[in-house]
Amino acid sequence: MRLTESLALAALALSLVQPAPARADDADPRDAELRRLYDEMGQLEQRIADLESDHGDHSAVGASGAAAWTERVRLSGSASLAWLDGGHEGIFEHGTVNVYDLRFFVDADLARDFVLGDAKLFRDAGFAFEWNLERVGMLANNLGDVYVDFRGIADQDLLNLQVGRFQLPFGENYLRFGRGYQTDPFIALSAPPPWFWDEGAKLWGKALEGKVSYAFAITDGEGALNSLANGSQMLTLKLAADPFEWLHLSLSGLTTGAVGSDTSPAFASVWLGEMIPRAFGSGTTTPNFDHGVAIPDGPNKLHGVRILGGDAIFKLPDARLWLSYGGAQIDSSGGTTYDRDLIYWLAELMVQMRLISPQLAPAYVAVRASGLGTYSHNEGYLLDFRNYDVGYNMSALQTYALVVGLPLGDYLTLKTQYAWQRIGLVRGVTSQSVKDAAAHPDFFGMEISAHF
Repeated sequence: MRLTESLALAALALSLVQPAPARADDADPRDAELRRLYDEMGQLEQRIADLESDHGDHSAVGASGAAAWTERVRLSGSASLAWLDGGHEGIFEHGTVNVYDLRFFVDADLARDFVLGDAKLFRDAGFAFEWNLERVGMLANNLGDVYVDFRGIADQDLLNLQVGRFQLPFGENYLRFGRGYQTDPFIALSAPPPWFWDEGAKLWGKALEGKVSYAFAITDGEGALNSLANGSQMLTLKLAADPFEWLHLSLSGLTTGAVGSDTSPAFASVWLGEMIPRAFGSGTTTPNFDHGVAIPDGPNKLHGVRILGGDAIFKLPDARLWLSYGGAQIDSSGGTTYDRDLIYWLAELMVQMRLISPQLAPAYVAVRASGLGTYSHNEGYLLDFRNYDVGYNMSALQTYALVVGLPLGDYLTLKTQYAWQRIGLVRGVTSQSVKDAAAHPDFFGMEISAHF
């Protein structure tokens, strides 16, 4: 804008300069001024041409190359500092302050409107990177998203491709992890519907002006990064519809091949809340009970995992209601004794306080009831990886949470939450330490979270 204004002013100055009558042998001092103005106009025109050339050529180096680089790359991040205090022998019994979640992101624009011959191959391509430094108050120091994204393949909204490591497209819970962490109105303990990252390829798209959409992914299915013990894959499919502005519906399914091996305990690449399908009995020394009888740990290998679930989100004026329900089958290679069928469910309501009074804006209040388990007194599983003292004897983990949040601007939020939790135990458990660990899971917390 400054260059354009300078050029216009120079032109105006030229139009106002009118040569005065002079003798042929007299030197007019205005001639030198005119030459100077013409020189400045030429320099301005060249500068504009150089800038336009640099904008179109991202390979430019030097100062102009640096400007192009900053236009194409964005750095961002999120962090939360939480104080959590639970009952005696609960997972938050010490009442300490910690960095509960910490992530950094890099996003880069790699190409736009790539044409081969007369055909547009894709509209744009991007790169995404996520460094997952801290999660649930524990040092993670691992990778989240790392992928290349090709959008608008063949200039179509229906066909887009991600290649690399990304969130599994199942349901709605995964949208609250990674870049979406700050959108979760609650503190700690995620909702039970499936989520997690995995490596592979994902096709996704939308049609009918965005009213219907799909996402299909094929990934390696193993929890460890770049690990594929059996050469099998995991398939995930999500179908979604937005028939009205106030209603979002989705149906999702997931299936894996074999997970783990005879020498390596199974560890699938999908989470249900804070539980992951894995070899029965692994990770804890607490005795396992089945139908009231102690049983040894199961084999390392799983034949497969299958999950099916549905979600409905009602977007009401100053309120949002999320309902979710589904089931998971964990098939062990050790026979039906170690097979487990799990159910997850959720009902969450978030209300903006301005609905009660404009003076309470922008605060909100949210309530959530959720559950995960076999819901059988005979068969249990490890439903929260942080509570190894209970082990694989949990028949159900139900949480009822109330939170009040106050956004302090666009990038900072303060939350206060209380959660009532109930852990059901299978028959046969007599250990008092196991009973104590299951009896005090309630907690209170305060959190301040930031993102940029």
